[in-house]
Amino acid sequence: MVNIALTDKETTTILVAVDFWGAELEAQLKSSLYEEAEEEDRINMQSDINETEQIWQKLFTAQQRFRNSIADAVGEGEQPNNTTNASVDPFTLPTRSNYENME
Repeated sequence: MVNIALTDKETTTILVAVDFWGAELEAQLKSSLYEEAEEEDRINMQSDINETEQIWQKLFTAQQRFRNSIADAVGEGEQPNNTTNASVDPFTLPTRSNYENME
């Protein structure tokens, strides 16, 4: 395993490149080049497409964890212990007819 430190922008750039590479491989798969290729090349092409998806998923997951950790650090993340004691009675909420009666 290799550990690499990337900024959020660098990770996004790599994600876009990997996504483009995967889309290009899929386009080749659907083209006549795929039909003319030998069996080993077809297997390699399908393997490369699968690898691009795995790489994209790993990078995207790492980026989301990073973004969530930043959001949690600045208080914008999920607050599991944030409970409210206020209750709302849906029958007392203003409706259009109630609002018209207030005028």
